[in-house]
Amino acid sequence: MGGRATATRETRGEGYDRRVSRAAPLIDEIANELDTWPGVQIERRSDGSAVARYEDLELGLLDRDRGVAELRFSPAEYAELVESGAAEPSESMPTPDLVSQRIEGPSDVTAALELFDRRYRDLRGDDAPYSSQDPA
Repeated sequence: MGGRATATRETRGEGYDRRVSRAAPLIDEIANELDTWPGVQIERRSDGSAVARYEDLELGLLDRDRGVAELRFSPAEYAELVESGAAEPSESMPTPDLVSQRIEGPSDVTAALELFDRRYRDLRGDDAPYSSQDPA
């Protein structure tokens, strides 16, 4: 077999190879960061996706195959996030509360973590953003 350098076992057809192989490590990076946040657990599923939970509440979904993070917000927050360009309406399940962030590079990791932070603060009732980084 010839030199086509893509092959991950997660590929599902033409055009998927490149996006999956680039997005998967970035999605894993987000999951690993979220897993360090107090009270957050990552539930990895057999289909390659992962659900991030704060206690028993869902923070959001990370999908390695599609290279997206999806999170639920109140309709008002949803409208604000979409109008400001901080997130897009979900393509997988268009509802007035589910936003998505496509993960294609490091800036998308940051944007997704900002969305998760906002959701995390909503669920905890906190105002200050969370960071696992020590203050400099």
